[in-house]
This record gives sequence, structure tokens and C-alpha cells, in this order.
Amino acid sequence: MAAQESSNLKVKEGKGALITCFVLFAAFFINVLFGKANVSYGMSLPHLGNVAEFLLLFVASISLIIAALKAEAAQK
Repeated sequence: MAAQESSNLKVKEGKGALITCFVLFAAFFINVLFGKANVSYGMSLPHLGNVAEFLLLFVASISLIIAALKAEAAQK
């Protein structure tokens, strides 16, 4: 019983950072699609600028690294 609780805690370690990474990367991907639609089809959809797009991808990659490090630390 105690081993099962321990394994559940290990699974939950870093889950928040991983969810944050997926949400931010999805926002980045949608932003790229909006930008492509603006260029290709002449639409005027709102999208982030270059610096904001870079920061969004940067934070997404940092949160992925944090999730991986937390999961690795929980395994040990």
C-alpha cells in the first residue's frame, strides 16, 4: 500500500510543468498558424509579435526541461 502511494507521488511530480509546457506550445503553434493565415490568405487575424512569440517558445521549452528534471529526480 505504501509503495503504491509512493509511485503515485512520483507520477505527479513535474506534472504541472508538463501541462504548462503543452499549453504554451499549443498557444505558440496557434500563433504560428494565425501568422501563416495572415500572410497566405491576406487575413487580419490577431497574433503575437516576434519578441512575444520567442518568449512564449522560450518559456515552453524551459517548463519542459523543468518537468523532465523533476520526473528524473522523482525516479531516484
